[in-house]
Amino acid sequence: RRWIEQGAVYEGHWAFLPIPALEDSRKQGTAVIDLPVKNELSRRGLALQPSADRATLIRRLSFDLTGLPPTASQVLEFEADNSPDAYEKLVDRLLASEHYGERMAADWLDSARYADSYGFQVDRERDVWYWRDWVIRAFNSNLPFDQFITWQIAGDLLPQPTEEQILATAFN
Repeated sequence: RRWIEQGAVYEGHWAFLPIPALEDSRKQGTAVIDLPVKNELSRRGLALQPSADRATLIRRLSFDLTGLPPTASQVLEFEADNSPDAYEKLVDRLLASEHYGERMAADWLDSARYADSYGFQVDRERDVWYWRDWVIRAFNSNLPFDQFITWQIAGDLLPQPTEEQILATAFN
């Protein structure tokens, strides 16, 4: 605040400016979220990449949300779905998949340095798979982030903790 009061020049970054109205984006044939990027690219003499075909879309989305490629029949089904909400239905289907939790948990488990064994030198069994499974279930059930963190840090210290809250702290 003092810096600005002393006369510092503040220039707002385009990424933090309000997104133009939905109507403007429809006129330009661009999604609202892409419009600031499109405008900035245009200012620089560049353009957005063309939209991906439907087979590419389902492949990208499937890998992003489940870590798995779509089956041939899923690709054909998505390509044949001409409804305006086809993409949204695909997203909903992939989010409902048990593989969604597996994919989302992978990064979390990596950050926590989860492993089923102690490693190369001391490779004996560890019984921590139940924590891994709890993390997967937490993602699949859309457990709110504040509960997810609280249960992992102090689930067993909560007043009258449930078995699930205790399992959440098992790896810590």
